[in-house]
Amino acid sequence: MPFHVSRRGGIDPFIVLQVLRAAGERAAAGKAVFPLQIGQPSTPAPAGAREAAKAAIDDRVLGYTDAPGIEALRRRIALHYREHYGQEVAPERVFVTTGSSGGFVLAFLAAFDAGARVVLTDPSYPCYRNMLGALGIETVQVPTGPDTRFQPTPELLERVEGPIDGLVVASPSNPTGSMLPPETLARLAAWCHDRGVRLVSDEIYHGIAYGVEEATAAGSPSAITVNSFSKYFSMTGWRVGWLVLPEDLTVAVERLGQNLFLNTPTVSQYAALAAFDCREELEGNVRRYARNR
Repeated sequence: MPFHVSRRGGIDPFIVLQVLRAAGERAAAGKAVFPLQIGQPSTPAPAGAREAAKAAIDDRVLGYTDAPGIEALRRRIALHYREHYGQEVAPERVFVTTGSSGGFVLAFLAAFDAGARVVLTDPSYPCYRNMLGALGIETVQVPTGPDTRFQPTPELLERVEGPIDGLVVASPSNPTGSMLPPETLARLAAWCHDRGVRLVSDEIYHGIAYGVEEATAAGSPSAITVNSFSKYFSMTGWRVGWLVLPEDLTVAVERLGQNLFLNTPTVSQYAALAAFDCREELEGNVRRYARNR
């Protein structure tokens, strides 16, 4: 008699990782590979982060941490918002996650019940749709084009038929690379807040932008901001990211995080804390990417 297999695993695969595996197999066979398939920096984690990880391994027990993350890292992330955006964020609103992917799972679980309807732009990062689908959340695809720089606008949202419970935006966008001007993000955040629509703002490519002002949704009283140490900080394999939460979701996310993940890998948290002091190296990386363009 066959056993039941949950429909949650029936989501589409993340094809990028399948291509990554195939590329690794090709490289192992001695064949040439040009790895263009995944959003991963060609630069290593900053030297200071690597040294901090070594020191943590040598000097610390590296047991469990508080589920939202070590206090020093949460405070440093909050300070980053003041320094980079001029935005005051209380450390209590910061939740350190197992990469941004773990952050999205916690955000979606805390903000939406099964059957909720969440708007995504088309095109958008495919894992949004897959994660939401695995959680029983309906996605509503809104086609976008060059006239809106492949980004949503309040006018496009007004045309959506049926109720909207959430909106996911990404700036810079994956896959288009386009950005939301600060005034457009502010309009979207206000539109969502006024209508009870939960805004989730993917900001994981912040720091790697050229000639355009980066805007954050962290100042919205109802939006969830998602960021990561993977891109600007060149720490993809360390699996550490963060959420900036509205006050009404801090308890829910902490309870979910305690039960699902316990905490983000401790050694990665200490490395991430040190990465904030590696700005000269990191900005050098960004200049290198600009030359590569």
